Amino acid sequence: MQTNQTTNSPNRMFPHRPIHLLLGLLAAAFLAGCSFLRPQDDPTRFYVLTVLPAATERHTTGESSQLKIGLKAVEMPAYLRSRSMVVRTGTNEIHFAAFDWWAEPLDQGISQVMKENLIASHKVASVTLNSHGDTTLDCEVVIRILACEGVREENGTGSIRFATMWEVQTVETNSMATTRGGFTSGAVAWDGKTYAQLAERLSEAIAGASTALAADLPMEAKTSPQAALEIIKPSESQLETDR
Repeated sequence: MQTNQTTNSPNRMFPHRPIHLLLGLLAAAFLAGCSFLRPQDDPTRFYVLTVLPAATERHTTGESSQLKIGLKAVEMPAYLRSRSMVVRTGTNEIHFAAFDWWAEPLDQGISQVMKENLIASHKVASVTLNSHGDTTLDCEVVIRILACEGVREENGTGSIRFATMWEVQTVETNSMATTRGGFTSGAVAWDGKTYAQLAERLSEAIAGASTALAADLPMEAKTSPQAALEIIKPSESQLETDR
């Protein structure tokens, strides 16, 4: 007589185990994929340079605005052309902020702020950006930015670093006189971490540079308003002749 024996093998006890494992892995992958697809908050912050309130109104003095100024495209080092705000952490070490960016190209922001600051000067009638060889201007200005960044010390404190040089080229028919100057910010404190404050401090430094640049501009236009009136006004002898 033959006795039937049942063998309790793993496959007989759990006949569908591989399928269950596969379904579990697929479910886990699906849930993980859903978490990746969820919208994440963007931590990036954007900053702009600003014109100081004092420069929003033209200075009122006895002198009339005369000069037509042209600002050529601002020149600056390649590392400052990054959208990230720059912080110097050592003599030869630069840190690019991962989530703190300029809202516009830095050279364009500097040009615009300097334009607004210069227009506030009593010597300036108008400012043209990105000028090139315009003979109707009284002078053109070449601006070179040497530094425009924060500086962070090892102890966490910081300051700003802004330096620029310029050339003022008088536009004349037969000659072009050039005046050179520059500006370097003093020891202006920055807390080393607040980038909005860094943008504000750099804006103040650019305002100081604009004031120094205005002092290097010519005192009079090629043809002052008074001279133009004298040219148009007929002489007394001409009046006698007309009579």
